Amino acid sequence: MKFSKRSEKLTSSPLYVFFRKVKEAEAMGRKIISLGVGEPYQDTSEVIKLAGIQAINDNKTRYNPATGSIELKTLIAEKYGVDATQVSVSSGAKPFLAFVFLSLLDEGDAVLLTGPAYPPFVQIIESCSGKAEIIDTKPDHFQLTLASLKNSVQKVKDNHKNLYLLVNSPNNPTGITYGKEELKKIVEWCVEQKITIISDECYINFSPDPEFTLRQFSQNIIVINSFSKTYAMTGWRVGYVICPAELNIVIGKFLDCYMSCPSSISDAAAITAMKTKPLDDFVLQREIIHEWLKENDIAFEPSTGGIFIFPDFTKIMQKKNLATSIDLASYFLDKVDVATTPGSAFGENYDTHLRISYCIDPEELKTALGKLSEAIQ
Repeated sequence: MKFSKRSEKLTSSPLYVFFRKVKEAEAMGRKIISLGVGEPYQDTSEVIKLAGIQAINDNKTRYNPATGSIELKTLIAEKYGVDATQVSVSSGAKPFLAFVFLSLLDEGDAVLLTGPAYPPFVQIIESCSGKAEIIDTKPDHFQLTLASLKNSVQKVKDNHKNLYLLVNSPNNPTGITYGKEELKKIVEWCVEQKITIISDECYINFSPDPEFTLRQFSQNIIVINSFSKTYAMTGWRVGYVICPAELNIVIGKFLDCYMSCPSSISDAAAITAMKTKPLDDFVLQREIIHEWLKENDIAFEPSTGGIFIFPDFTKIMQKKNLATSIDLASYFLDKVDVATTPGSAFGENYDTHLRISYCIDPEELKTALGKLSEAIQ
Protein backbone atom coordinates (compact mmCIF):
# COMPACT_ATOMS: atom_id res chain seq x y z
CA MET A 1 0.00 0.00 0.00
CA LYS A 2 1.31 3.44 -0.91
CA PHE A 3 0.98 6.28 1.60
CA SER A 4 0.99 10.00 0.91
CA LYS A 5 4.00 12.22 1.50
CA ARG A 6 1.72 14.25 3.75
CA SER A 7 1.23 11.30 6.09
CA GLU A 8 5.00 10.95 6.46
CA LYS A 9 5.00 14.29 8.31
CA LEU A 10 3.04 12.70 11.16
CA THR A 11 5.47 10.82 13.38
CA SER A 12 5.32 9.23 16.82
CA SER A 13 6.51 11.96 19.17
CA PRO A 14 8.40 10.93 22.35
CA LEU A 15 5.53 12.68 24.14
CA TYR A 16 3.02 10.06 22.99
CA VAL A 17 5.44 7.13 23.01
CA PHE A 18 6.20 7.81 26.67
CA PHE A 19 2.51 8.37 27.45
CA ARG A 20 1.81 4.84 26.13
CA LYS A 21 4.60 3.51 28.37
CA VAL A 22 2.89 5.08 31.39
CA LYS A 23 -0.44 3.54 30.41
CA GLU A 24 1.19 0.13 30.06
CA ALA A 25 2.61 0.47 33.59
CA GLU A 26 -0.84 1.34 34.92
CA ALA A 27 -2.37 -1.64 33.09
CA MET A 28 0.06 -3.86 35.01
CA GLY A 29 -1.45 -2.59 38.26
CA ARG A 30 1.14 0.03 39.21
CA LYS A 31 -0.10 3.23 40.84
CA ILE A 32 1.50 6.01 38.79
CA ILE A 33 1.39 9.67 39.82
CA SER A 34 1.29 11.56 36.55
CA LEU A 35 3.15 14.82 36.16
CA GLY A 36 3.07 14.23 32.42
CA VAL A 37 -0.40 14.91 31.05
CA GLY A 38 -1.63 18.51 30.86
CA GLU A 39 -5.07 18.00 32.36
CA PRO A 40 -6.49 19.83 35.40
CA TYR A 41 -7.22 17.45 38.27
CA GLN A 42 -10.63 18.99 38.97
CA ASP A 43 -13.80 17.42 37.58
CA THR A 44 -16.06 19.38 35.26
CA SER A 45 -18.36 21.46 37.47
CA GLU A 46 -21.79 20.05 38.30
CA VAL A 47 -23.65 22.90 36.59
CA ILE A 48 -21.83 22.23 33.30
CA LYS A 49 -22.39 18.48 33.56
CA LEU A 50 -26.09 19.03 34.27
CA ALA A 51 -26.33 21.24 31.17
CA GLY A 52 -25.02 18.35 29.08
CA ILE A 53 -27.44 15.92 30.71
CA GLN A 54 -30.30 18.37 30.17
CA ALA A 55 -29.36 18.69 26.50
CA ILE A 56 -29.68 14.92 26.13
CA ASN A 57 -33.02 14.88 27.96
CA ASP A 58 -34.24 17.73 25.74
CA ASN A 59 -33.23 15.69 22.67
CA LYS A 60 -30.61 18.19 21.55
CA THR A 61 -28.94 15.28 19.82
CA ARG A 62 -29.15 16.35 16.18
CA TYR A 63 -26.82 18.25 13.89
CA ASN A 64 -25.76 21.75 14.81
CA PRO A 65 -24.35 24.17 12.23
CA ALA A 66 -20.86 23.09 11.14
CA THR A 67 -19.31 26.09 12.90
CA GLY A 68 -21.25 25.59 16.17
CA SER A 69 -24.52 26.89 17.55
CA ILE A 70 -25.42 30.55 17.07
CA GLU A 71 -25.89 30.94 20.83
CA LEU A 72 -22.40 29.70 21.72
CA LYS A 73 -20.73 31.68 18.95
CA THR A 74 -22.54 34.82 20.08
CA LEU A 75 -21.33 34.39 23.68
CA ILE A 76 -17.74 33.88 22.50
CA ALA A 77 -18.03 36.86 20.16
CA GLU A 78 -19.20 39.06 23.03
CA LYS A 79 -16.24 37.96 25.15
CA TYR A 80 -13.81 39.07 22.42
CA GLY A 81 -15.76 42.09 21.20
CA VAL A 82 -16.22 40.75 17.67
CA ASP A 83 -19.08 39.76 15.39
CA ALA A 84 -20.29 36.15 15.49
CA THR A 85 -19.29 35.83 11.81
CA GLN A 86 -15.68 35.85 13.06
CA VAL A 87 -16.18 32.83 15.35
CA SER A 88 -16.22 29.09 14.65
CA VAL A 89 -16.55 26.26 17.17
CA SER A 90 -15.37 22.69 16.71
CA SER A 91 -14.24 19.57 18.58
CA GLY A 92 -11.30 21.04 20.49
CA ALA A 93 -8.57 23.47 19.50
CA LYS A 94 -6.45 21.10 17.38
CA PRO A 95 -8.85 21.02 14.42
CA PHE A 96 -8.46 24.79 14.14
CA LEU A 97 -4.69 24.53 14.01
CA ALA A 98 -5.20 22.23 11.04
CA PHE A 99 -7.97 24.17 9.33
CA VAL A 100 -6.30 27.57 9.77
CA PHE A 101 -3.10 26.25 8.21
CA LEU A 102 -4.97 24.32 5.52
CA SER A 103 -6.75 27.58 4.68
CA LEU A 104 -3.55 29.66 4.54
CA LEU A 105 -0.51 27.57 3.64
CA ASP A 106 0.83 26.50 0.25
CA GLU A 107 4.11 24.87 -0.71
CA GLY A 108 6.92 27.34 -0.03
CA ASP A 109 5.22 29.03 2.94
CA ALA A 110 6.70 28.89 6.45
CA VAL A 111 5.44 29.27 10.00
CA LEU A 112 7.81 30.59 12.64
CA LEU A 113 7.20 29.24 16.13
CA THR A 114 9.03 29.19 19.41
CA GLY A 115 11.12 26.28 20.59
CA PRO A 116 10.60 24.29 22.69
CA ALA A 117 7.43 23.57 20.73
CA TYR A 118 4.35 21.47 21.40
CA PRO A 119 4.92 18.51 19.00
CA PRO A 120 1.60 18.67 17.08
CA PHE A 121 2.38 22.27 16.07
CA VAL A 122 5.28 21.18 13.89
CA GLN A 123 3.54 18.11 12.50
CA ILE A 124 0.31 19.93 11.66
CA ILE A 125 2.17 22.78 9.94
CA GLU A 126 4.28 20.45 7.81
CA SER A 127 1.40 18.12 6.93
CA CYS A 128 -0.46 21.24 5.70
CA SER A 129 2.32 21.97 3.16
CA GLY A 130 4.16 24.52 5.31
CA LYS A 131 7.65 24.53 6.78
CA ALA A 132 8.05 24.93 10.54
CA GLU A 133 10.90 27.30 11.40
CA ILE A 134 11.86 27.16 15.07
CA ILE A 135 12.96 30.19 17.10
CA ASP A 136 15.05 28.88 20.01
CA THR A 137 13.94 30.82 23.10
CA LYS A 138 16.28 29.14 25.60
CA PRO A 139 18.95 31.88 25.32
CA ASP A 140 16.25 34.46 26.21
CA HIS A 141 14.96 32.62 29.30
CA PHE A 142 12.24 31.04 27.12
CA GLN A 143 10.81 34.47 26.25
CA LEU A 144 9.87 35.35 22.65
CA THR A 145 11.63 38.61 21.76
CA LEU A 146 11.41 40.92 18.78
CA ALA A 147 15.16 40.63 18.29
CA SER A 148 15.08 36.83 18.05
CA LEU A 149 12.07 36.98 15.71
CA LYS A 150 13.79 39.48 13.41
CA ASN A 151 16.92 37.34 13.38
CA SER A 152 14.92 34.23 12.46
CA VAL A 153 12.98 36.03 9.75
CA GLN A 154 16.22 37.35 8.28
CA LYS A 155 17.57 33.79 8.04
CA VAL A 156 14.53 32.21 6.36
CA LYS A 157 12.70 34.94 4.42
CA ASP A 158 14.55 34.33 1.14
CA ASN A 159 13.59 30.65 1.19
CA HIS A 160 9.85 31.08 1.59
CA LYS A 161 6.98 32.81 -0.22
CA ASN A 162 4.88 33.79 2.79
CA LEU A 163 5.71 33.89 6.49
CA TYR A 164 3.41 33.32 9.48
CA LEU A 165 4.04 33.42 13.23
CA LEU A 166 2.51 31.00 15.74
CA VAL A 167 2.54 32.36 19.31
CA ASN A 168 1.73 30.19 22.35
CA SER A 169 1.53 32.12 25.62
CA PRO A 170 1.35 30.91 28.38
CA ASN A 171 3.63 28.41 26.76
CA ASN A 172 3.50 24.64 26.56
CA PRO A 173 5.95 23.23 27.73
CA THR A 174 7.81 26.06 29.52
CA GLY A 175 5.01 27.68 31.52
CA ILE A 176 6.36 31.07 30.45
CA THR A 177 3.98 33.98 29.85
CA TYR A 178 5.43 36.30 27.20
CA GLY A 179 5.85 39.95 28.18
CA LYS A 180 3.03 42.20 26.96
CA GLU A 181 5.25 45.11 25.94
CA GLU A 182 7.43 42.78 23.88
CA LEU A 183 4.36 41.15 22.32
CA LYS A 184 3.04 44.59 21.36
CA LYS A 185 6.31 45.36 19.56
CA ILE A 186 6.20 41.95 17.84
CA VAL A 187 2.65 42.50 16.64
CA GLU A 188 3.43 45.99 15.32
CA TRP A 189 6.48 44.71 13.45
CA CYS A 190 4.60 41.73 12.01
CA VAL A 191 1.87 44.06 10.75
CA GLU A 192 4.54 46.13 8.97
CA GLN A 193 6.09 42.98 7.50
CA LYS A 194 2.71 41.47 6.52
CA ILE A 195 3.35 38.42 8.72
CA THR A 196 0.06 36.92 9.89
CA ILE A 197 -0.02 35.88 13.56
CA ILE A 198 -1.84 32.84 14.96
CA SER A 199 -2.14 32.98 18.77
CA ASP A 200 -2.77 29.77 20.72
CA GLU A 201 -4.30 31.02 23.97
CA CYS A 202 -5.52 27.72 25.44
CA TYR A 203 -3.73 28.40 28.77
CA ILE A 204 -4.48 32.11 29.09
CA ASN A 205 -6.92 31.53 31.97
CA PHE A 206 -3.94 30.43 34.07
CA SER A 207 -1.89 33.60 33.86
CA PRO A 208 -1.40 36.96 35.57
CA ASP A 209 -4.06 38.42 33.22
CA PRO A 210 -6.67 35.81 32.24
CA GLU A 211 -8.57 38.37 30.16
CA PHE A 212 -5.58 39.12 27.94
CA THR A 213 -5.65 38.25 24.25
CA LEU A 214 -3.17 39.14 21.54
CA ARG A 215 -6.10 40.55 19.54
CA GLN A 216 -5.88 43.59 21.81
CA PHE A 217 -2.96 44.68 19.61
CA SER A 218 -4.46 43.87 16.19
CA GLN A 219 -7.85 42.77 14.95
CA ASN A 220 -6.24 40.64 12.22
CA ILE A 221 -4.67 38.20 14.67
CA ILE A 222 -6.12 34.70 14.60
CA VAL A 223 -6.87 33.39 18.09
CA ILE A 224 -7.36 29.72 18.94
CA ASN A 225 -8.71 28.75 22.37
CA SER A 226 -10.66 25.96 24.03
CA PHE A 227 -12.82 25.04 26.99
CA SER A 228 -10.61 22.06 27.89
CA LYS A 229 -8.31 23.56 30.50
CA THR A 230 -10.27 26.67 31.48
CA TYR A 231 -13.36 24.72 32.58
CA ALA A 232 -11.88 21.23 33.16
CA MET A 233 -13.64 19.98 30.02
CA THR A 234 -10.81 18.10 28.29
CA GLY A 235 -13.03 15.17 27.27
CA TRP A 236 -15.94 17.32 26.10
CA ARG A 237 -13.86 18.49 23.13
CA VAL A 238 -14.91 22.09 22.51
CA GLY A 239 -12.56 24.66 20.97
CA TYR A 240 -12.95 27.80 18.90
CA VAL A 241 -11.26 30.25 16.58
CA ILE A 242 -11.56 34.05 16.33
CA CYS A 243 -10.44 35.35 12.95
CA PRO A 244 -11.30 37.74 10.11
CA ALA A 245 -14.72 36.92 8.63
CA GLU A 246 -13.33 36.08 5.18
CA LEU A 247 -10.97 33.49 6.67
CA ASN A 248 -13.79 32.11 8.80
CA ILE A 249 -15.76 31.36 5.64
CA VAL A 250 -12.90 29.20 4.34
CA ILE A 251 -12.46 27.49 7.71
CA GLY A 252 -16.20 26.77 7.65
CA LYS A 253 -15.77 24.86 4.40
CA PHE A 254 -13.18 22.59 6.02
CA LEU A 255 -15.46 22.10 9.02
CA ASP A 256 -18.30 21.17 6.66
CA CYS A 257 -16.20 18.60 4.83
CA TYR A 258 -14.16 17.14 7.69
CA MET A 259 -16.10 17.57 10.94
CA SER A 260 -19.84 18.05 10.21
CA CYS A 261 -20.30 19.86 13.55
CA PRO A 262 -19.15 19.86 17.17
CA SER A 263 -21.11 17.63 19.53
CA SER A 264 -24.48 19.22 20.22
CA ILE A 265 -24.25 17.99 23.82
CA SER A 266 -20.83 19.53 24.36
CA ASP A 267 -21.98 22.72 22.64
CA ALA A 268 -24.86 23.04 25.12
CA ALA A 269 -22.53 22.41 28.05
CA ALA A 270 -20.12 25.04 26.72
CA ILE A 271 -22.92 27.62 26.61
CA THR A 272 -23.41 27.10 30.34
CA ALA A 273 -19.65 27.11 30.92
CA MET A 274 -19.43 30.59 29.37
CA LYS A 275 -21.78 31.80 32.10
CA THR A 276 -19.85 30.25 34.99
CA LYS A 277 -16.60 30.98 36.80
CA PRO A 278 -13.56 29.30 35.19
CA LEU A 279 -11.01 27.33 37.19
CA ASP A 280 -8.69 29.25 39.49
CA ASP A 281 -5.03 29.57 38.55
CA PHE A 282 -2.66 26.94 39.98
CA VAL A 283 -0.74 29.48 42.07
CA LEU A 284 -0.12 27.17 45.05
CA GLN A 285 1.10 24.30 42.86
CA ARG A 286 3.42 26.71 41.07
CA GLU A 287 4.93 27.79 44.39
CA ILE A 288 5.35 24.15 45.48
CA ILE A 289 7.21 23.14 42.31
CA HIS A 290 9.43 26.24 42.35
CA GLU A 291 10.45 25.56 45.96
CA TRP A 292 11.18 21.88 45.21
CA LEU A 293 13.39 22.77 42.26
CA LYS A 294 15.37 25.23 44.38
CA GLU A 295 15.81 22.67 47.19
CA ASN A 296 17.17 20.12 44.73
CA ASP A 297 19.46 22.57 42.92
CA ILE A 298 17.74 22.00 39.58
CA ALA A 299 18.07 24.80 37.03
CA PHE A 300 14.75 26.30 35.89
CA GLU A 301 12.99 29.36 34.58
CA PRO A 302 10.02 30.15 36.86
CA SER A 303 6.64 29.23 35.43
CA THR A 304 4.53 32.38 35.21
CA GLY A 305 1.40 30.85 33.69
CA GLY A 306 -0.21 27.76 32.28
CA ILE A 307 0.19 24.37 33.93
CA PHE A 308 3.76 23.31 33.06
CA ILE A 309 7.37 23.96 33.96
CA PHE A 310 10.45 22.91 31.97
CA PRO A 311 13.46 22.44 34.28
CA ASP A 312 16.97 21.51 33.13
CA PHE A 313 18.14 18.26 34.79
CA THR A 314 21.71 18.32 33.45
CA LYS A 315 23.27 17.89 36.92
CA ILE A 316 20.97 15.01 37.81
CA MET A 317 21.58 13.26 34.49
CA GLN A 318 25.35 13.54 34.96
CA LYS A 319 25.08 12.23 38.51
CA LYS A 320 22.99 9.23 37.42
CA ASN A 321 24.91 8.68 34.16
CA LEU A 322 21.73 9.11 32.08
CA ALA A 323 22.23 10.09 28.43
CA THR A 324 18.80 11.39 27.36
CA SER A 325 15.62 12.90 28.74
CA ILE A 326 13.83 9.66 27.84
CA ASP A 327 16.33 7.81 30.02
CA LEU A 328 15.67 10.26 32.85
CA ALA A 329 11.89 10.08 32.56
CA SER A 330 12.12 6.28 32.40
CA TYR A 331 14.34 6.28 35.50
CA PHE A 332 11.77 8.27 37.49
CA LEU A 333 8.92 6.10 36.23
CA ASP A 334 10.67 2.82 36.99
CA LYS A 335 12.17 3.83 40.35
CA VAL A 336 9.34 5.74 42.03
CA ASP A 337 6.25 5.45 39.78
CA VAL A 338 6.16 9.13 38.84
CA ALA A 339 5.53 10.07 35.20
CA THR A 340 7.07 13.14 33.57
CA THR A 341 7.52 14.08 29.91
CA PRO A 342 10.93 13.88 28.16
CA GLY A 343 12.19 17.25 26.97
CA SER A 344 13.22 15.79 23.61
CA ALA A 345 9.52 15.60 22.73
CA PHE A 346 9.67 19.39 22.32
CA GLY A 347 12.83 19.59 20.24
CA GLU A 348 16.27 18.01 20.08
CA ASN A 349 17.83 21.06 21.77
CA TYR A 350 15.99 20.27 25.01
CA ASP A 351 17.16 16.74 25.78
CA THR A 352 18.31 17.65 29.30
CA HIS A 353 14.87 18.97 30.23
CA LEU A 354 11.66 17.39 31.50
CA ARG A 355 8.21 18.90 31.20
CA ILE A 356 6.44 18.69 34.54
CA SER A 357 2.70 19.23 34.71
CA TYR A 358 1.74 20.60 38.12
CA CYS A 359 -2.05 20.94 37.70
CA ILE A 360 -2.76 18.13 40.16
CA ASP A 361 -3.99 18.18 43.75
CA PRO A 362 -1.39 20.04 45.87
CA GLU A 363 -0.95 17.17 48.34
CA GLU A 364 -0.49 14.64 45.54
CA LEU A 365 2.01 17.01 43.92
CA LYS A 366 4.00 17.10 47.18
CA THR A 367 3.93 13.30 47.32
CA ALA A 368 5.15 13.00 43.72
CA LEU A 369 7.95 15.48 44.26
CA GLY A 370 8.96 13.67 47.45
CA LYS A 371 9.27 10.47 45.42
CA LEU A 372 11.37 12.25 42.80
CA SER A 373 13.64 13.50 45.58
CA GLU A 374 14.13 9.88 46.71
CA ALA A 375 15.08 8.86 43.18
CA ILE A 376 17.49 11.78 42.83
CA GLN A 377 19.21 11.13 46.13
